[in-house]
Amino acid sequence: KKIAVIGPTASGKDSFLARLQNREIPQVHSNSPMGEKVKSFRVKLALSNHQVIDVTCKGVINIGGETDYRDAPAGWLAVCKDADVVFYVMTIQDLSYKRFLNGRRIRQDLDWLLTALPHLKRGALIHILVNKIDEEIESHTDYRALAEELAKELSALEETVKNVLHPYEARYTGTTLISMKNKQIYTRAINNVLLSVYSAFHETVKRKKSE
Repeated sequence: KKIAVIGPTASGKDSFLARLQNREIPQVHSNSPMGEKVKSFRVKLALSNHQVIDVTCKGVINIGGETDYRDAPAGWLAVCKDADVVFYVMTIQDLSYKRFLNGRRIRQDLDWLLTALPHLKRGALIHILVNKIDEEIESHTDYRALAEELAKELSALEETVKNVLHPYEARYTGTTLISMKNKQIYTRAINNVLLSVYSAFHETVKRKKSE
């Protein structure tokens, strides 16, 4: 599978790619201007439902988060067009400050995603990661309580995403709270992410077979 990782600057894109490869996250943020290719790597993880995810992530591309990169001809669209899954990384602050509302940065990126979707692979999926929740909780055991506390904001984000991405909202597989920094929180969250994405993949495959 090919994945693309997009999102604003310093949202945690490099750290997410490092975690997927089971490497330590970068200590210093570095911007990835025009599409930095990451060597193919394998992700093999046993999920909580006993399913084993074993995929090779090929043609992984990471790109800078400035709006200039998003809108450039060799920018986000070039990065996403061959991807099977596009991960959009935002932060807990973006959620808390409702930056997904009209005219604000996350909303502008969602608007961009709508215009990009007709040019992506048929069946390409979008999953949103809300990073840096370690700034709000100390332990992965507080994960559920934080999710409950943020239920209203998460619901508002979900509604916005579905409205903005219509008529392509079926490509959206959900939003997951995550921390790239805290390994225990990451481990808990990535299980949820992969369960959502891979169940959506199987639905897409079933639909294609029945067509």
